[in-house]
Amino acid sequence: MRANPHIAAKQSERPLVLAPVFRDRLIESLDQVGVPVRGRMSYVASLTCRAVQTVSRWLDPDRPGLPDIESCARLCEGLGRSTDWMLGLSEAPSGCDQASATLSAAEVGWVSEAFGALRSVCHACETLRMAGDEMAPQIQDGDLIFVDLAADQLVGNGIYALELEGRFMVRRVESRLGTGLVFKCEKPEYADCVVKDAAAAKRMGLRVIGKVRGAVGVARFWRQ
Repeated sequence: MRANPHIAAKQSERPLVLAPVFRDRLIESLDQVGVPVRGRMSYVASLTCRAVQTVSRWLDPDRPGLPDIESCARLCEGLGRSTDWMLGLSEAPSGCDQASATLSAAEVGWVSEAFGALRSVCHACETLRMAGDEMAPQIQDGDLIFVDLAADQLVGNGIYALELEGRFMVRRVESRLGTGLVFKCEKPEYADCVVKDAAAAKRMGLRVIGKVRGAVGVARFWRQ
C-alpha cells in the first residue's frame, strides 16, 4: 500500500511547526525564572544533562530543533511547565503560577526570608542546576547552584562551574605547590585530575563558567 503523499507531507511539516513554538516558550519560561540571555544555554544544559552544542539547536533563532523526549521531560519539570504548553498544544502553562497561588502565608514568609538571605550573598550570581553526585554531600544532584560569572578565571581555590567538550561539571579547585591545579570531586570514589596551571587547563579545552558562591537544596530527614 502506497502512503498518501499529502498525509506524509503534513506529518513532516508538523515538527517544523512545533519547533519554533517550543523555542519561543522555552525562552519565555527562562525569562520568567530570571535566566539572562547569556546564561540560557548553560542553564538548559545543566537542567537536561546535555551538551551546550545540543542545547543551542533548541534555541536557534532561524532553524530551531526539538529536544529528545527525556530532555523535554527534564525541561518541563525543571521549569514548572506542562509538555502540552511547551509544544503549543495548550494555552495554559500550569506549574509555576498555580504553585505560587497555593502558597500559605507561612510559606510565603519563610520563602521570602530565604530569598532575602540568598540575595544578600548571591545577588550578582546566576543559577544553574547541579547534575550528578560527584560533589555530594556538599552539593547534591538537582541542587540549585549560584555561579558568579564574573569570576571566569581560575584565580584562587574554591568551587567552580566548568565546561569541557560540551559537558557541564562542578569541581573543587586547589592550587598545590609542586603539584599544580587539582580538580577534585567531593566523593572519594572519583579520582582527582591534575594539570600544570590555568594555561594548561585552557589548552585542554576547559572553560570556566564561573565560581560557585552558594547552593540550595532540600535535605530530607526521616526515621526508619
